[in-house]
Amino acid sequence: MQPFDYYRPKNLEEAFEYLTMPGKTVLPLAGGTDFVPMARDVLWKCDAVVDIKGIPGLKDLKETSEGLFVGSAVRMVEISRSALVKSGWDVLAQGASVVGSDQIRNRATLGGNMCTASPCADTLAPLAALNAVVVLRSKQGERRVPFVEFFTFVRKTVLQKGELVMGVILPKTSQGTVGSYEKLSRRRGCDLSIVSVAAVAAPKNGGYEWRVALGAVAPTVMRVAEAEAILGKGRSSEEIQKAAEAAAVASKPISDIRSSEAYRRVMVRNMTKRAVESVIAKMA
Repeated sequence: MQPFDYYRPKNLEEAFEYLTMPGKTVLPLAGGTDFVPMARDVLWKCDAVVDIKGIPGLKDLKETSEGLFVGSAVRMVEISRSALVKSGWDVLAQGASVVGSDQIRNRATLGGNMCTASPCADTLAPLAALNAVVVLRSKQGERRVPFVEFFTFVRKTVLQKGELVMGVILPKTSQGTVGSYEKLSRRRGCDLSIVSVAAVAAPKNGGYEWRVALGAVAPTVMRVAEAEAILGKGRSSEEIQKAAEAAAVASKPISDIRSSEAYRRVMVRNMTKRAVESVIAKMA
């Protein structure tokens, strides 16, 4: 591993000073579960890291007037066990509960899972299905980005030099909102997703508004508007099948060491069907 300087700021102002040091490549550090192996293998190179765990607000997990705020330094184990998260945004708890191993979940943070921008990250599809908004802050102030627009390609985001992800806002959910997260991997525990699907149904105007998001089958997490529209009209077996087929058509998988493109596309169909049926089974 290359040597680098280490800074532990007490507040945002100090953090921004470190993050914007001229002529330096500086990375924020939270759980370190992605940073350590990437730096060890020299896939990420930096002159310094800024440990953000001690900055006030980044570990907040609280309900606000807008909905649920989850700070970027909140750990996966906290999200997966939180009664507050499960009360209206349970699909995120489901995704967080299958990130890596128990040891990883005790270190890994939501911000790290997002900013690594791996298409197979387990919290991305749930956050997309929950209409999350990313809160960013820099010396210049705060800006907000719709979650699916935060990612531009594999391991690339809209983050600019000197910006930090403060956390995400999950809009308020109506009573009766239910969701399901389905993950396919080679092993049940501690493995990356080959395909992931998050489905959420929220009561609206006497029916349900559906949201379907896919992970690991495109350069970035994606919503499937076609499937959502089909499910919005009804949830018969035929409509569920049509929605699943629409998700498979919309997906953009690749072949790699873990799976072929053809297999991923078939599993998008099967897992979308499974996720939707799981949501329907939870409806009151």
